[in-house]
Amino acid sequence: MQPMPIAETLIIAWCLGIGLADLYTRRIPNILAFGLGLIAIGWLLLTGQAMLGADWPSVALGVVASLLLTLPAYAARLLGAGDVKCLLVIALLGAWHMTLLVFVIATMLATVFGLAHMLFMRFSSHHTTPKRWIPFGAALSAGLLCVIGIV
Repeated sequence: MQPMPIAETLIIAWCLGIGLADLYTRRIPNILAFGLGLIAIGWLLLTGQAMLGADWPSVALGVVASLLLTLPAYAARLLGAGDVKCLLVIALLGAWHMTLLVFVIATMLATVFGLAHMLFMRFSSHHTTPKRWIPFGAALSAGLLCVIGIV
């Protein structure tokens, strides 16, 4: 078994940080989003490829796709700004099709989580105040981990 490249190790650590932060605080720290975003841009400028090996045009399409997918939901107050930044960073890490696949997986995970939460609240004797937001950043980071594992 060969050692994991430094880029993938950094991305996995970032996913864990994003996921845990969003699950516990329902916020994605700017230092995490902008930190890896700047590293990804620097990597792209220095090597001509994204951290996960995509070329410039594919990364540019991924950035456009991430903004088209998240900005309308942000404007409708369905997503937070951290979720928009998180998918934008994911687009900077890889190709456009990876961005779309991560978004689809994250949407499915968030749907399952939301349905499970609704069922739990309905049949539970514990009456807590429902949270407005599903931690979509955690779903995005889990989706990226799934895609990295698939590829």
